[in-house]
Amino acid sequence: MEAGSKTRIIAAAKKNIDRAISMQSLLKVMGLNFEKRTEMLEALSKESLHIWLAQDSQQHVIFISKGKLPSDMDLPTYQWQ
Repeated sequence: MEAGSKTRIIAAAKKNIDRAISMQSLLKVMGLNFEKRTEMLEALSKESLHIWLAQDSQQHVIFISKGKLPSDMDLPTYQWQ
């Protein structure tokens, strides 16, 4: 899959469902950098996924689910989608 492609973004997101993961690490796997994080959100906007964003100290964290709440994350989150 081509780096940054919609197919790669969706595949990486679905592989990491129900896990809190560093956004920087996830973006790297998707073939994106932090400045292009909105491309990730745009690619996932049509998927039936819930996306939770959080910040833990200096690290941005993302939790992607199909309906589960990020209860295993001990930090304040907000739902993007």
